[in-house]
Amino acid sequence: MVCEMCGSKGRTKLMTVDGAPLQVCQKCERFATAPVVKTEQGRAISTPIAERLAKRERRRRQRDVYEMRGELVLVVDYGARVRGKRRQMGLNQEELAKKVREKKSIIVKVENQDMRPSDSLIKTLERALGISLKEAVDDLDSDAGSEKEAFSKSMTLGDFIRHE
Repeated sequence: MVCEMCGSKGRTKLMTVDGAPLQVCQKCERFATAPVVKTEQGRAISTPIAERLAKRERRRRQRDVYEMRGELVLVVDYGARVRGKRRQMGLNQEELAKKVREKKSIIVKVENQDMRPSDSLIKTLERALGISLKEAVDDLDSDAGSEKEAFSKSMTLGDFIRHE
């Protein structure tokens, strides 16, 4: 094949050069940043882009609460818990930030619940403050199942049409 960078004929590899997938020869391979991954549709995308797309797909995936039983999830009032324990320990936000090696603005956002902390930050805050910010899904409202049953027994539009 023909190298898309220098035009020489010979063996080429599909590599990423400045974010674009190109067929490059062995001499031009040094300019490449990463190999290329092919999707199911046959499109070529670079490895970092493929990783970001996979992460986004995992993030956007719908999760059923009833299938998550036993899994640990972030508590609803995580900001109040962090603020309360920090005050109890006599620390201000800047001191806590230094203790957990984060910026003060991150601590402010977590306490105000403007930002959901990453799993690593959650673990760090739990260790530093001696609190638990995650709980098992089983600990959530036990009457959620009865709400689901009541909703499934309620009248639907189809039921209404049949009654007419």
